[in-house]
Amino acid sequence: MRNIAINQKGFTLIELVMVIVLLGILSVGASGLFSSKSSYAEYIAKEQLIAQGLLAQQIAFGMSATSDPVSLSVARSASGQTSFSLSKVGQPALTELLDSSLNSPLVDGSALSNGTSVTFTWNSKAGLSDDTNHSVTFVGDKSYRVCFSSFGYVYESSVACP
Repeated sequence: MRNIAINQKGFTLIELVMVIVLLGILSVGASGLFSSKSSYAEYIAKEQLIAQGLLAQQIAFGMSATSDPVSLSVARSASGQTSFSLSKVGQPALTELLDSSLNSPLVDGSALSNGTSVTFTWNSKAGLSDDTNHSVTFVGDKSYRVCFSSFGYVYESSVACP
């Protein structure tokens, strides 16, 4: 008799079926994360506003020898597109358009209507020119509040801004 050694390589049917089942379970769980881009629109808008606000404060700090203010505008176009625009006298404005699915932000508790804007201005001491605290709230699947301190600092808050 001959002993023939059979050298088998590969996966068993059970292993292949288990991999397919696990991939199916993972894809069902992950599909909720990618099903709607608009569910992240408020979060992204909050992060962009904080970044632009902190940049405005840093520019105001850096240019404290001049009296030219730094401004950050939150605007809602006539078509309902929300944008942020950071500007300094004599410099081109840095504008960011946000996701078109974003609801109108609430500025100090009032909705920003189409065709209007609100401007926050930092003075040469890097504080807000009007010496007032402000809040911008993005409302959607979740709500995010951004606070503007009268001292010029911009931060996220889960409770009402002081």
